[in-house]
Amino acid sequence: MKYHKLTENAAKPSGFWGKMMIKAMNKGHSSLTDWGLSYIDIPLNSTLLDVGCGGGRTVSKLCRMVGNGKVYGIDYSELCVSKSKKLNQKNILCSKADIIKASVSLLPFDDEKFDVVTAVETYYFWPDKLEGLKEINRTLKHGGKILLIFEMLKTDDNPNKWKPIEERLNISAVTKDEIGEILLRAGYQNIQLHTKDGTSWLCAIAEKE
Repeated sequence: MKYHKLTENAAKPSGFWGKMMIKAMNKGHSSLTDWGLSYIDIPLNSTLLDVGCGGGRTVSKLCRMVGNGKVYGIDYSELCVSKSKKLNQKNILCSKADIIKASVSLLPFDDEKFDVVTAVETYYFWPDKLEGLKEINRTLKHGGKILLIFEMLKTDDNPNKWKPIEERLNISAVTKDEIGEILLRAGYQNIQLHTKDGTSWLCAIAEKE
């Protein structure tokens, strides 16, 4: 019962079980996020965006990496926006962070605003993945990078590992080929795909042309 209530709130957390899900995501995704971030150099004074910021843990991590730069976080869950603002209260007060209710489908930002855009464990829930990647591309500076981090990688040795979650949430685990191909179609170049032995983790990095 508890597991089902939590997973039902994975896409757009709300209410009591949404709060529990946000807490679980902040804790459970921390090591995954650190691993993915280790593959990208983020210059000081960068302007960053975290898409699907959830409870705000990634925004907090990024704020510690950008010096005098700024980190924006978006989420389409009002509860996530509230929780992320609370966690990043100090960063927001000193204008180092800003959390906004918005969707990857229509980002409320100017063209060529960001040096790096991150998305941790959110890609599965995007309504149109190709258009979402194109919308991110629009907001990236030339030479800017996108960083996608996944826990649900479908592998040849265990292709059905994520099937119960896929069926329950109506989402699909990803493959390396799928992510590489869709990034190319969305206009990215210099695509890097990293996996971690003993896990189903995937980190994808690509540059705006």
